[in-house]
Amino acid sequence: MDHRCKRAVIVEDNPQMRTLIKVLLHQFGVKEIIEGEDGNEAMRALRDGGADVIIMDWMMPGMDGIECTRRIRAGQDGIDPDIPIILATGVEGSSAEAMALAAGANCFIKKPFSIKVLHAAFVKVLGVSPALAN
Repeated sequence: MDHRCKRAVIVEDNPQMRTLIKVLLHQFGVKEIIEGEDGNEAMRALRDGGADVIIMDWMMPGMDGIECTRRIRAGQDGIDPDIPIILATGVEGSSAEAMALAAGANCFIKKPFSIKVLHAAFVKVLGVSPALAN
């Protein structure tokens, strides 16, 4: 694993999906993983310690993933506006990806996604190819 990704923030309101993503990120070699249920929790986690990558759901109560992405890209609260963001969603429609990318997401993945899809997104946004742990 290239150690450019030491800390990840998962923002997902579904606890089972959060757990699945966390397990996969551990398999990708990420050691520190912070979890949040909505964009407000993501902003707190990012203020408290930043991140090397964010995997964020779109549809969440409170602050959704699109609004949170926009706030991160605006550099609100001193948060690094260049943190790579993978936006994951079950939102249907051809304009969903365009809307996510316009908000500032680096990569858009459709739920449900496979390990390979998340791995490819991880590689794309970080520019590294972590080996999957055994």
